Amino acid sequence: MALAFLCLVAIAVLVKDVVKELRFLSSADSDNVHWTLSQAEVEFLEFRNAVNWARTVPETPLSTVIVEFDVFYSRTSTLANGSQYSPLREDPAFDAPLVEVRDRLNGMIPLIDGPREDLRAGLDDLAAQIEDMRALVRSIATTGLQHFALESDELRTSLATTLLRLAVFTGLLLLALAALLMHAYRTAQQTDKRGKELAIAYARLNTILNTSLDAVVVTDTEGRVQNFNPAAERIFGRRLKDVRNKHIGDIIVPEHLREAHDRGMARFAADGERRVIGQGRVKLEGMRANGEVFPVELAIETAHAGEEQLLVAFLRDISHRVASENELVQARDKALAGEQAKAEFLAMMTHEIRTPLNGILGNLSLMEDTKLSSDQARYMRNMKISGELLMRHVDAVLDVARFESGADTAQEDVTHLGHLMQDLVDSQTSAAHAHGNALQWGWVGTPEEWVEVDSSRLQQILLNLVGNAIKFTREGRISIEAEMIEPGEPAQIEIRVSDTGSGIAEGDLARIFEDFQTVSHQVSDSVGGTGLGLGIVRRFVQAMGGEIGVESTLGEGSTFWLRIPVMPAEEPSEDKGALPESEAPSDLEILLVEDNDINMQLAYEVLVGMGHHVTEARDGQEAVDVANKRPFDLVLMDIRMPVMDGLTATKMIREGDGPNWDAPIVAFSANVLPEARDRFAAAGMSDFLGKPLQRSELAQIIVRFCAGRERRVTLDGTTPLLVKKKESPMEKLRARYISETSALFEWLAGLPEDTQAIANRAHQIAGSAAAFGQPGVREALLLVEQVAESGDREDLVIAINEAQAAWKAAPEPSLIS
Repeated sequence: MALAFLCLVAIAVLVKDVVKELRFLSSADSDNVHWTLSQAEVEFLEFRNAVNWARTVPETPLSTVIVEFDVFYSRTSTLANGSQYSPLREDPAFDAPLVEVRDRLNGMIPLIDGPREDLRAGLDDLAAQIEDMRALVRSIATTGLQHFALESDELRTSLATTLLRLAVFTGLLLLALAALLMHAYRTAQQTDKRGKELAIAYARLNTILNTSLDAVVVTDTEGRVQNFNPAAERIFGRRLKDVRNKHIGDIIVPEHLREAHDRGMARFAADGERRVIGQGRVKLEGMRANGEVFPVELAIETAHAGEEQLLVAFLRDISHRVASENELVQARDKALAGEQAKAEFLAMMTHEIRTPLNGILGNLSLMEDTKLSSDQARYMRNMKISGELLMRHVDAVLDVARFESGADTAQEDVTHLGHLMQDLVDSQTSAAHAHGNALQWGWVGTPEEWVEVDSSRLQQILLNLVGNAIKFTREGRISIEAEMIEPGEPAQIEIRVSDTGSGIAEGDLARIFEDFQTVSHQVSDSVGGTGLGLGIVRRFVQAMGGEIGVESTLGEGSTFWLRIPVMPAEEPSEDKGALPESEAPSDLEILLVEDNDINMQLAYEVLVGMGHHVTEARDGQEAVDVANKRPFDLVLMDIRMPVMDGLTATKMIREGDGPNWDAPIVAFSANVLPEARDRFAAAGMSDFLGKPLQRSELAQIIVRFCAGRERRVTLDGTTPLLVKKKESPMEKLRARYISETSALFEWLAGLPEDTQAIANRAHQIAGSAAAFGQPGVREALLLVEQVAESGDREDLVIAINEAQAAWKAAPEPSLIS
């Protein structure tokens, strides 16, 4: 009995404990159901916050969004499939929003599991869908909690009664244990799923880091390396295992930047000051394992791993890009040097070619005023034609230089097109008749006489086109047609130059407007040219905003056409203020500064012939001395001279307190390049007069600066008498050339120490040698000048000996030979 009593007591105790445990388990199960319903809303909010955070902070990994989605999706799966929620799903107030939430989550799966760039792009749309689900999730939680609250009350009563009745049946305990095991199994499944998702996310992150072309270096806030991706290993030549937990400054920062790096890390650790962190890419220098310093682009951002703050540095090796940039700079510098060399060559060509041409054409002009036989007149005329042709070739090259320098600008004026065409035809008629050609022009349709256009350019364009037509046409016809094809403001005028000449082959039409391009025809083989004429025409037309083209049939003729915009204009009133050249003042006091005797004598003859008083100066210093003693009405100043050049002399006259500080000083030079004229103006020169000297251009200069101007007189109030030359100018120039050249070689025989003086005197005589028919002497003296400027005494002796031999072997100097 005692044993039975003890058994009953034991059973009673067991039943009591079992009942107690079952009641506890019943309550825990109800609480777990309630927690699940509440947690569903919490996990929904975590999912929404993860999406919003990824939207506002682009650097946030998308793995956070994916994990929170999976957690919330799992929670809704439990609500939709769990048996303990079966009664609850029978309630439409719970089941309807649950089904709708599940459908919307299923619709998000392709975006969540799709490419990361699509997920990143769809965050805004995803956020909007989540906001629409918020009320549904709230309804599910509220309805479920209310349902289970009521059901829990009923269940407790029922379970209490049942457990009291069936406490002896331990099977209920086993069922409870089975339920606990099932719950543990499900929990384990969820944990395993989350672990796999985290592993996948970690693998993806490692893949991104390992395949990045940029170095990624992760350090803590003290600068100790935590991660060093393969690109960093490749760029810096170090292994992760060798640099882990070492200070980044000792590994990749060059020594000359290490102190600044340490100060920056100290500031960040002390007060969080950021000068480079979060500022985007900056250009710095890095250091490889072998000590090589190279340029890098660096971007640093902060990140958090739990409670720990990290620094993530992205570095890109830009050595190749910097090298390419340096190559481009070097190529640009070489190109600029080439342009400078070309400009210097053109300036030298201008001086070296136009200076002897000045002597030739100037003397030919003077010879026209002398008595000549018919043969001499013919020879002189032929030489003048050849000299002018050579000058046109030089001017053609200089026209190209002006365009390339951008110094050639449009100068539009009101022009009568009919008069311009007629003047052109009149000037070219004799050349056309010489080849048996008829030349005419006319309007097609209604004429537009007065227009605003760059008449100088238009005239040069038509001169080139008509000149070419005459050159390639024999016993034919050349016609010029003008037609207004688009009236208005501006209007479009088309001008056509047609000929019946040799024509152009179809294969040559594409290159006909390029520089230095010529075509070979039987008619033109005997006519020389630079091939620049049509290239200049093309530049002029394009500068005027027009277009040009050609149509041609080989053996039948060609038609060159151009279309340019013009502005219709009214006939201008007659300008009565400008003095004609014939009314230019005479008896002026003119200072002529020139180091070349032949050029000096030519200019002197022209000025004296115009009735002026001329004072000569051989270099810039002499000009300054003379200008400081007495006033002049006009100063003609050469540029390149010994002792002192013309630019320096002009500045000294302008800045001094002499009587000519405000006198007109005109540059008198063979260098007609645009940049040269700019230098002349910057030095204080009033205008430019080119060589060869043209009487008409000189007269215009005198009209411009001296007409109506108060006459200047000498300090003593007197005016020097005009000195007339008695001997022949030609003979005097020839005798002076022979005397000066002989004196030069006598002086050179002693091999003077002053090499610059040798260069200057050799250059001076070389400028006259070609004009006197001694090109060999000129070339030899130019070589002496070049060697003297280099300072090589041994080569200078050889060059002087060769020049003396050339002088002895040269023919008798003659201006007409």
